[in-house]
Formats: sequence, structure tokens, C-alpha cells
Amino acid sequence: MNGPSSAASVIAPSARYRSASNAGSPLAGGVELDAGAARAAVGRLASDLDLSVEETAAGIARVASAEMARAVRVMTVERGVDPRELALLAFGGAGPLHAAAIAAELDIERVLVPPSSGVLSAVGLIASELRRDLVESVLLGGESFTSGAAAEAVDRLARRGREELGDARDAEVRASFDLRYAGQAFELTIAGDPRPDPAELRRAFDAAHEERYGYSDGDAELELVTVRVAVARPRPELPAGERGESEDRGGRDAIFDGERVEAAVVRGVPAERLDGPAIVELPEATAVVPPAWTASPTGDGTLAMERAG
Repeated sequence: MNGPSSAASVIAPSARYRSASNAGSPLAGGVELDAGAARAAVGRLASDLDLSVEETAAGIARVASAEMARAVRVMTVERGVDPRELALLAFGGAGPLHAAAIAAELDIERVLVPPSSGVLSAVGLIASELRRDLVESVLLGGESFTSGAAAEAVDRLARRGREELGDARDAEVRASFDLRYAGQAFELTIAGDPRPDPAELRRAFDAAHEERYGYSDGDAELELVTVRVAVARPRPELPAGERGESEDRGGRDAIFDGERVEAAVVRGVPAERLDGPAIVELPEATAVVPPAWTASPTGDGTLAMERAG
């Protein structure tokens, strides 16, 4: 779950919050926040809506959290996955700021804020393997859908992928196959061996179809529509990060669910369990721990937020 960086924000489980990001807090890259400019911008909208600055800021945050929660639903509930059984991974400049509100909306009990969460996409790019993804439409069905025919397509794509990667003798070849029942207008992608057994693909497709749509059809003809191949070289090893010392920064005025409270402020991942309400100032992001939530460090520097009780 990602979000844009926020200049001057206010947050709570229902997205009613104030002063989550302190203009005096240091940000990576030497970025300086301008709380006055943020207040002026929100103030103009507040004047148009005949609301206070705090009410308008809460509304802005509520809309942002609702949109991110909707996106999570698209990737989970609409695909038959129950988000309540999962942990929410918060990243991006404002991901940890909105995370608890989004988790509460989806009945998720646990939020994980990884190290370098604010620049996690950039870290992922650096740590990613060098890979070429190639696709070929084949449309094989009935007697033409054989292991040999599928393997020929995989081999063609694998040769092309190795050529595009240059010296790729150590490259790994991964194959997947877009399959459907004959007559369907949509496919499901099933991972398989570069020289696949059609019977194995059939069993995997039936199981995936059952999970996604609630049924499978053992009598329907299976069609192979598309062959997908990824040719990948090993990813580089990243150096181990060092966990910095946390610093108690006292308290800060905040509003949660319309109630003004004092939130504890910690700079860096706290050394021990932190009970909300609290604000954790990370190098590239701000994590908000609402009342009835806790935040605890893990061995690798991840901040684990959980609903108490």
C-alpha cells in the first residue's frame, strides 16, 4: 500500500488527524516541509466548503485512505482473497501514515512498515534481477495442445530473451501459460515447466478456476492461448542495513476521531513496544499509531503495528 508524501498532515483510524508530519522533522534528501504553505492550501479549500482547516484536512485524508482501501479490495476481495487473513505492507512517503486507517477499514489486524519504506520502490529496483519478459500467442487446443508444441514456443522465447540480456548463460528460464476452457473469453495464467505436461497444467488450471470462480469443468476442452517466458539473471546482493538509534521526541498535539490527545513522538524505529497514540518519524516517511494500536520493532528493523486486544 503506497501513498504520496504528505507535507503537513493530520490522521486517525477514521482519518481525522492533525499534525502527523512535523515541519521540523528531517527528511531524506534534504527536503524541507512548509507547514504554512500546506495550511494555506487547505485553508483555501476550507473556505470554499465553509469548514475549518482541521475538518477539511480530515476530509482530504479520509478520501485518500478510502481510495487506497478500495484499491486493496480490488486486489483481494474482488479476487476471492480475504484481506482479514493478511498483514498490510505499508510503503511510500505516506503509506505508513494512512496504513492503520486503511487496515481498520478492511478489518486487517497487522501492518508492517519495512526498513526504507518511503523509498521501497527504489530499493526494489536496485535489488531486482535483470529480466526479460516475453510473450507469444499460440492458441493450441485439442490434439494440437501437446507438450512438444508448448515447449517449442518456450524455447523460441527463451533464446530471444538470452540474446536480449547479452551474456546470459546463468539465466533462469521460467514459463507460464494462459489457459481457458474452450469458449471462454478470459484466461488464467498458470506457472509450469518449460516443457509442460498438459495433464499437469489441466489439474493446476482446474484448481485455480475453482478457487477464483467457485467451480471447474472437467469435461470442457482446455485451450492454451498464450505462452509467457521470463529469462532472468541472478539479482545482486544488497549490503545489510544498519538500524539507527531511536530518539524520544516528547509529545505532539493530535486529533483522533474528533478527540484532541497528546501523541508520543519517536524519531526512528522504537527500541521497544510503543502504545498509541503515537507518531513515528522515519527517515523517508511518517508512521501513525492510533489509539488501541501498538508498534513494535522486529529483528530486521521492520516496524510491526497491531491492533491491541
